[in-house]
Amino acid sequence: MTSAGEVAWLLRAMALARRAALVAALALAVLAGARWPGVGRPAAAAGPFLDPHGGYTATADACATCHRTHTGAGGGGLNRAAPQSNVCFVCHNGTGANSNVASEYSDTNVPPNDPATSSFYAHPATTLSTHTNGQVDEFAGVLNRHAACGDCHNPHAANAAAPVQTANGWLASGALAKISGANAASPPAWVNPITYEDELCRKCHSSYTLQLSYTKASQQKYDVGAEFDPANTSYHPVEAPGRNASSALQQSLAGGKLWNFTTSSTIRCVNCHGNYRLVGSPAVPGTPPGDARLAPHTSRYRGLLIANYRDRDLKPANELYNSGDFALCFLCHREAPFTDVSGDPRPDTNYPFHGVHISGIRGMGAGGLEIDTAGAGQGNAICAECHFRTHGTAFAPWSANRTYPGDVNFAPDVQPVSGAAAPVWDRAARTCTLVCHGKSHNPMRY
Repeated sequence: MTSAGEVAWLLRAMALARRAALVAALALAVLAGARWPGVGRPAAAAGPFLDPHGGYTATADACATCHRTHTGAGGGGLNRAAPQSNVCFVCHNGTGANSNVASEYSDTNVPPNDPATSSFYAHPATTLSTHTNGQVDEFAGVLNRHAACGDCHNPHAANAAAPVQTANGWLASGALAKISGANAASPPAWVNPITYEDELCRKCHSSYTLQLSYTKASQQKYDVGAEFDPANTSYHPVEAPGRNASSALQQSLAGGKLWNFTTSSTIRCVNCHGNYRLVGSPAVPGTPPGDARLAPHTSRYRGLLIANYRDRDLKPANELYNSGDFALCFLCHREAPFTDVSGDPRPDTNYPFHGVHISGIRGMGAGGLEIDTAGAGQGNAICAECHFRTHGTAFAPWSANRTYPGDVNFAPDVQPVSGAAAPVWDRAARTCTLVCHGKSHNPMRY
């Protein structure tokens, strides 16, 4: 006859076996891409496509997919040793979750980061760092460069909601739900959670924290919050629509190869810094929607750009125009003005000599090939020589250029004429007074 103690022991063993089987089945389902209908979830969370990350009660067996209470090898009771990506990539590797982030970090087209030259191609989620908790302020006023998965994503709150465009910027998507950042105040303030998508970026790329410093102007890092400030004369429209509402800009934007913005639009950081794999070649562009998930984990292009942009090395004599050098610009702007060397007015640009400079001076000048060198230039120009700080003009290398509209601010290779303090662009008079690629414009009318 079985004793009461033996019966209790058998019942306990059976319960433990069922518990283990349930956890194992859940883990296999997640790896297979399945969406479980809520083991341990509140009834209100039920639905056809539930996120496996959250919505569980504190005692749910499903937590064991990522956590081990007593034997966790990583911080926060995670079941794998740091970095956090070791846990995330169990599913985000093409076999479980919808997003294959692991492949982005194993992409052989992505060069290694080179801090010495301010050349960055990846947020370093796969390296050990000082990260402790994404809900804790780890960046205020200190040079603490790290980007663990949990710095940008709260796995217990992430959901499928798309970002939404507003006149004050894009509201954060569900992928950034309940994560911390820094707002657009002056000075920036810690916010948890963020409201706008760009507030996440400001946590590391604004004056809220310390920036890496470089001697060369083309390598220097600046406060993006100050660059995007709508009080500036010129800025890309992250926080507010831009100041240029001309029909020429509207036509330029209507001819972009990827995005469909207007002069009243705001744009996302990830429209320029994002997942390049989702964008086709300049000749056959891809078509991700404007609200797509374009997370800038890694890129083959410096600055984690979504497409190529040549902005440091100038063109040698006789090098022909190549649209691939400026593929990033042409995602939003019509390319035609840049191949038209006639200098004749066009309805899709306010400056008819774009093509003359970028396609028609391939033998002009005898200087060097580095944009940071005064007097450099010996061939066709690049966009960055006249639009050096593309976020905005707040930190133009020539301080006199910081109030220019049209995102015009000249690079260090462009020089003032004799006796002047800076290269000058007079929009009202439609003249340039400067020396570029060895040619004096004193002044030159357009």
